[in-house]
Amino acid sequence: MIYRNNPDIAKKYKSKRWQKLRQLKLNTNPLCERCLKKRIYNAAEIIHHKEYVNDKNYNDDNIFFNIDNLESLCRKCHNEEHFEKEKDYLFDENGDLIKNDY
Repeated sequence: MIYRNNPDIAKKYKSKRWQKLRQLKLNTNPLCERCLKKRIYNAAEIIHHKEYVNDKNYNDDNIFFNIDNLESLCRKCHNEEHFEKEKDYLFDENGDLIKNDY
């Protein structure tokens, strides 16, 4: 389920606090962490919450703003994480949902 459709969650992703944390994580881990495990060097574009943010936990700062709950991923790895079965939607470099036109 896509929780960014929830306006309260979307607002948190647009917050200055999230943007600063996202940039810190990208600066600290500029390469995709999953690709690196395979010795592949792809730039990270998206910061992924390991424990998914949802309608029940988005106000828990230990989930949303915890750098240990974040993973730097390339777009391909992030899309595979969320849409392995659902190929109609993908994320752009900002982590925003986009429609796949193929």
